[in-house]
Amino acid sequence: MGVALALGTLAIYWPVHHYGFVDYDDNDYVFNNPTVRAGLSWWGLVWSFVDQHASNWHPLTWLSHMLDCQLCGLNAGPPHMVNVLFHCANAVLLLLLLNSMTGAFWRSACVAALFAWHPLRVESVAWISERKDVLSGFFFLLTLWMYVLHVKKEILPAAMKGGEAMRPEHPPASRRFVYNKLALGFFVLGLLSKSMLVTVPLVLLLLDFWPLNRFAGFSWNPSGTKMVKNLCVEKSLFFLLSIVFGLIAFFAQRAGGATTTAPPLGIFSRTGDAIIGYLSYLGKIFWPQNLTCLYLRSDHINLGSLLLAVLVLVGISLLAVVNLRHRPYLAMGWLWFLGMLLPVSGLIQFGLQSVADRYTYLPSIGFSIMCVWGVVELAEALFPPMTRRLLLGVPAIAILTACVLLSRHQLADWQNTQTLMEHALKIDPNNYIAHDDLGVYFSRIGRTKDALLHYQLERELDPAFTHPSGNSNRTNSIPMSAAPE
Repeated sequence: MGVALALGTLAIYWPVHHYGFVDYDDNDYVFNNPTVRAGLSWWGLVWSFVDQHASNWHPLTWLSHMLDCQLCGLNAGPPHMVNVLFHCANAVLLLLLLNSMTGAFWRSACVAALFAWHPLRVESVAWISERKDVLSGFFFLLTLWMYVLHVKKEILPAAMKGGEAMRPEHPPASRRFVYNKLALGFFVLGLLSKSMLVTVPLVLLLLDFWPLNRFAGFSWNPSGTKMVKNLCVEKSLFFLLSIVFGLIAFFAQRAGGATTTAPPLGIFSRTGDAIIGYLSYLGKIFWPQNLTCLYLRSDHINLGSLLLAVLVLVGISLLAVVNLRHRPYLAMGWLWFLGMLLPVSGLIQFGLQSVADRYTYLPSIGFSIMCVWGVVELAEALFPPMTRRLLLGVPAIAILTACVLLSRHQLADWQNTQTLMEHALKIDPNNYIAHDDLGVYFSRIGRTKDALLHYQLERELDPAFTHPSGNSNRTNSIPMSAAPE
């Protein structure tokens, strides 16, 4: 099944091997970046750790781009395929991880296939500048796997099935130590790839709750409090690393200017945007239409949308709380989704965008777990086995087929700057950043008249967003995708 999952994912994304760079951060990350273009070097190693280029601090991601240039020059095909191969590996890792924790193979396979084939993944995989997503995702899943192995050496397999925690008389402490250090090592590599992984310690606690059942026997008394305290202390190094890397990322954003690319918003506006953003992500998961590379933030809060978002989020949260004891996967998946999106929710303002498809790369896993396990349990309660297999299998195949077709359709928009930004303008004709990037692209390929037309449209839509004489526009100096990544 893992081989089929990888081959299916590879088949979906195979066309990217002949796609080009796009003038949307790829210029800043690769083809207009002299340090990256020079390939691997001692100066490049130092630069990747000390510079806040592109308003982000992700040294390992920079080094991976340098390695691409070292081996393949400025050929865009190989970097695209590196992203695809990482994504294939991540899908297989997710399948193995979930099956290892739960023993529910087909549910794990369904979650992994949704993760791999959903059209919201296209931006993370088809965009060379989003190497940080697939690279950090790889180390994220390895971190979780090593953590699970660390726990399994402490708790006998019977506890994984929901029984009482049973500890061996002579736990193999050396193996537990090795797995714990491997988990820490992969976590550091993930943070060096993308700082959005600062939420990993919370994910580990969620895994403790379900499916590892390390909270078994918890009650609101001193013994239960001590249990929670011990689990948190066990992850103290993970929390410390999250704080350190989170602060580095925040100050890198400030130094790079990402916090000044848009008028400052008050706490009410930022909170409202964040709540509406969560609802937007849920909508895109269930109905992935009109996806684009950049959703500009609205100038005002729509109170109707805000009220609907509050009702939906509170409703799902109440569902998770009510079923906390008997269906713990609901709370685990929902908190995974909410928590991992929190750093990019907009509570701390970065850049001009409201939401981004790529932000769902890892958070969506939690929501998929919640939905798949919930649907299967509901079917088990309502239908006999033969009917249940039919009622679950046919819709699952239909949904995954739809995801494959929509992803292939979405993938075509990423062929080059022109296809990407013209699609963005179909979704939002007032997207002045799309006009700016088209102006840059047409200037670069010598279509001066087309470039001037788009610069003029850009100025009409937003006079404050100026293109200074064609030498270095704002997309070159401060990437429009800048966010706490």
